[in-house]
Amino acid sequence: MRKFMTRLTAAATVALAAVPALGLLQNAHAAEPTATISLVGLNLSNPAQAAEFAARVEAAGEQVCSAKARTNPGTDFTMAGCKVAVREQAARQLSKSQRQGLRVAIRSTPLAIATR
Repeated sequence: MRKFMTRLTAAATVALAAVPALGLLQNAHAAEPTATISLVGLNLSNPAQAAEFAARVEAAGEQVCSAKARTNPGTDFTMAGCKVAVREQAARQLSKSQRQGLRVAIRSTPLAIATR
């Protein structure tokens, strides 16, 4: 019985020592700011809606990068670099058809015609 209690006490001590370390890892991961960009109702092949998507990405980038700037003072962090990374990550998460539609919208130029 004594041998069992010694092993149980040792196991409980190891488990209790690991709990704070796990908490520190979770806090470090939770501190990373994130943003969600909605594509609901957007047809990315339409230039106006592609511009709306770009505006949403910029707003999300501003939000995320401002939060990172507040939490990472004194590092080699730059707002411009952060915003580029946000745009690249948003583009990577689009489906193949969405990326194709976005390329079509970027290539198309609006045409204004005046009549008399």
